[in-house]
Amino acid sequence: MTARDNLSTRVTDGDSTSLGVLSVHLDGRPCRVGCAFCYLGARQGGGADAPDLALLGELVERLSYDELAVAVSEPVETVGPALAVLTRAAAARGRPVSVTTTMQIATAHPALLEGVARINLSVDPFKGVVSPARIDALAAALKSERTLDVVLIVSLVTPQFATRLIDDGLLEALVDLPHVDKVALNGLKPPPPWCDRAFWLSALARLRPLLRRALDQRLFLDCYVAARILGLGGCPARADLSPAPGGLAFRACVYQPAAERLVTDARQLAGELRTFVAPAQCPFVVK
Repeated sequence: MTARDNLSTRVTDGDSTSLGVLSVHLDGRPCRVGCAFCYLGARQGGGADAPDLALLGELVERLSYDELAVAVSEPVETVGPALAVLTRAAAARGRPVSVTTTMQIATAHPALLEGVARINLSVDPFKGVVSPARIDALAAALKSERTLDVVLIVSLVTPQFATRLIDDGLLEALVDLPHVDKVALNGLKPPPPWCDRAFWLSALARLRPLLRRALDQRLFLDCYVAARILGLGGCPARADLSPAPGGLAFRACVYQPAAERLVTDARQLAGELRTFVAPAQCPFVVK
């Protein structure tokens, strides 16, 4: 979840600096939903068909992080073994695992949540009808079978959906759902022209009553808005690993189109990231 609860100063664990949230994409390319705005579609170099599980597991065992966040996209046929490797490796480190996915995948494949502490559900009209009642029913069902938090990643995908969220009360309805723990208000990456600084400042002004009672408790702002537009804390970076031919691609920021390096040696990358800092420049220009 790229929200303000992750906007904290890097902490040192022994002689290593924590990455904070370590993101893992199991495919590294757009899923079958095919959203035109998906940041994975802008990734350069293309992803491999499947991650190197041995290398990925060793990295999860060696790197210093607070939480492992795994993105699960369609197709999901080969996701199970990879998730099992990741959850076991993270559990051995005493680190929680979260899964970010769609309502459709969570409904059809609940077994993927075994050993997961939090599920982040991607919510927008491209993923299906946005119905608070339907969302809360799914959250209740997921919680009835396991102990986990349910977080909604609500993306401002169009001006029309932004109006529904901000002016028509939909965001407040989602924040107040009884079986939802948190809601993260997310802007697209890269930001479309309409979603600029002026838009966000106006939107936040209109959301003032909701922000007053729920900000940083049940409602969280995305990293770009909080860190870059409002200056509330530093950039969390959200380092990312994803499949690549010959190894794994590493990005210091999950939204970077180009990978910084091809990882083939877990020990070497762990050594290089002992003094990890967020990139000085955001991949996106603040307009």
